[in-house]
Amino acid sequence: MLLHLRDDDGDHALEVVRTADGWRVHLDGRALDLDAEPDGEGGWLIGLDGRRRRVRVAAAGDERLVFADGRAHRLKLVDPDQAGDDDAAAGGPGVRAHMPGKVVRVLVAEGATVAAGQPVVILESMKMETELTAGVAGTVARVHVAAGQVVGQGDALVDVAPAGDGA
Repeated sequence: MLLHLRDDDGDHALEVVRTADGWRVHLDGRALDLDAEPDGEGGWLIGLDGRRRRVRVAAAGDERLVFADGRAHRLKLVDPDQAGDDDAAAGGPGVRAHMPGKVVRVLVAEGATVAAGQPVVILESMKMETELTAGVAGTVARVHVAAGQVVGQGDALVDVAPAGDGA
């Protein structure tokens, strides 16, 4: 997953890749190996450089407040491909994670036709599985995630091009 973030220090490219032992994070040219697991209280336990850290993330639209090591970090998600494309909170063409979790299964592929209300992703959070559904009928334009991937609240999962959209 590739994220573009903006904070007080400028724009940053953040790539998160699942590995056999955990996660590899590329941030501004640095590669970091870490492991992450839900802490059971709505946050995450992150293992990095031999230390465990408790991290909490609060989403507010396209901003994320990340609380770690006694500090709060304000990040803004920047999507250069979809700048200005705000999906409706409910029923929009983009399926987003409603909470942090792990993708259990992706039920659609790019190019597939979906009906409104059709399950497209199964997300596990706090040991409960939730089916996330397409808000509109149309064609799957993009799948942003894969099974086993950890996602944050508000992360894009699947984009659906609405049926009858002349674009």
